[in-house]
Amino acid sequence: TGWPVLLGLTGIPSFIQLLVLPFFPESPRYLLIQKGNEEQARKALQKLRGRDDVDEEIEEMRQEDRSEKEEGQISVLSLFTYRGLRWQLISIIVMMMGQQLSGVNAV
Repeated sequence: TGWPVLLGLTGIPSFIQLLVLPFFPESPRYLLIQKGNEEQARKALQKLRGRDDVDEEIEEMRQEDRSEKEEGQISVLSLFTYRGLRWQLISIIVMMMGQQLSGVNAV
């Protein structure tokens, strides 16, 4: 009989987060790499670090972005082509399907 109250209590932290989230600064990495706005990224990083000298971190973010672009992307289907990963991927899929089909999440 008390489960609705317990279920409702889980919404309290979410509501608090919803109220305070607009006051947090945007992610410097998101601003720099996704939006291409270095000035806002620098301001956000200065606010988070509490110091003005953030050039080294900005350059580090740029280097990471360049190295990620050089590596390229891999699709889930291409994972099956790698012999070492194929059986691991199949076993993970079988375990996850077994979990869903057994109804363990409903207990």
